[in-house]
Amino acid sequence: MKNLFTTATAITVAIVLWGCPYQSSVPLSTASEKVNKKVLGTWLPKHETGKANPEQYVIEMRDSLHYVIDHFQYNKNDSSYSVKEYLAWTTRVDNILFMNVQETGKPQHFIHRLDVMGDDLMILYQITSNIDEQFKKSDEMKKFFQKHMKLSFFYNRDEVELVRVRK
Repeated sequence: MKNLFTTATAITVAIVLWGCPYQSSVPLSTASEKVNKKVLGTWLPKHETGKANPEQYVIEMRDSLHYVIDHFQYNKNDSSYSVKEYLAWTTRVDNILFMNVQETGKPQHFIHRLDVMGDDLMILYQITSNIDEQFKKSDEMKKFFQKHMKLSFFYNRDEVELVRVRK
């Protein structure tokens, strides 16, 4: 198995990676922001702590601008973990951090807001799938985010708190 989780975004992240977040054919931006080393590591949703086989995110640095996120989910029927791999990078919009997340081999981008709260806690907010707008250019999407990202309807109702797994 690959090394476990490093950063939650999404990175998302994204993170990233549960429910039905907003999907786009283009990212919020191309990768230009350096990897935040506070995000690297193994993370699990706070509600999974204490479970025998918790869901986990392993975030690692792919290069200076990209993360690789492995999302592990336990399958009771097989008594084993399945893993999905994502490529992610961050974008700042007016000092709010978003994670662009793309499942390996898939064209869609998932966008999550990522709040890094110190060394051991990250909060992921899914951009709601109720947004109907689709963008052909990242600049158009970024302008839309700037206009609406502080409104409550912009995010799904439940944020996900990710806590670092200390070894």
